[in-house]
Amino acid sequence: MGSVGAKRAESLVSERRLRYKRQVAEGSSGQDVEGAKPYPGERSTRLSGAWTALVIGIVILVVILVFILQNLQSVEVHFLFMQGQLPLAVALLFAMILGSVVVLALGAGRILQLRLVARRARHSGTPAAAPAAKPPAE
Repeated sequence: MGSVGAKRAESLVSERRLRYKRQVAEGSSGQDVEGAKPYPGERSTRLSGAWTALVIGIVILVVILVFILQNLQSVEVHFLFMQGQLPLAVALLFAMILGSVVVLALGAGRILQLRLVARRARHSGTPAAAPAAKPPAE
């Protein structure tokens, strides 16, 4: 009798999950589902997002490591008044990091600009509008 009861319980759980997934796909509120809450682990959580980011980070790290190991030949690098020899991969990684810092700085500047516009609009009571972009020179 124990295995029959377990199979019946498993069948009920499967039916409930299917009903919940159908309702989520249809966009209904899920009010008529018994319990109305999904099982733990059926929704994405901060921890699942952290694990996903960790796995993606490890894959990227392995790709970078392979890149470095395949590009060990030394190249001469000139930058402003400095010059020296570096492995090709290290020189390219430095260039990538410098480019990332530039993009980050420009993005942060744009975010600050939009926040200032929103703050001014909030204080003046008018709806916020993004600063108009300059038309491209023709």
